[in-house]
Amino acid sequence: MTEPTISWNDILEVGQGGPGCGQLFIDGKQPKGAFRYLPPALFHDGKVFASTFVPGGFIVCEIDPVTLVRREVTARLPYARLEAIDGDEIVYVDHFGGESMSRIAIHRPQPFIARLTGRFGKR
Repeated sequence: MTEPTISWNDILEVGQGGPGCGQLFIDGKQPKGAFRYLPPALFHDGKVFASTFVPGGFIVCEIDPVTLVRREVTARLPYARLEAIDGDEIVYVDHFGGESMSRIAIHRPQPFIARLTGRFGKR
């Protein structure tokens, strides 16, 4: 798969003196849902990863560039400006005013059979 074209529009400051979040476009189309995203977005393993602005913080999500479906991969974080993806971990800046870096694992959903087997194996 070739890397999609990622662009931004309508970037606005979130809160008084906060980061600028805007509308994300992947190959000229917006992901599903009415969300604002914190630049930059990263392309990795056929998916686009972006930090979604939500009340009280940010949630890192994975977006399929073909279907434009968004899936959350982290819980809500106080701040998350994406820097890189290293293996199965997202490297991000965790504080708006500084350069403090953190890492968080990308949680991928288990296939249905694995979930079902795990459920019955615990009895």
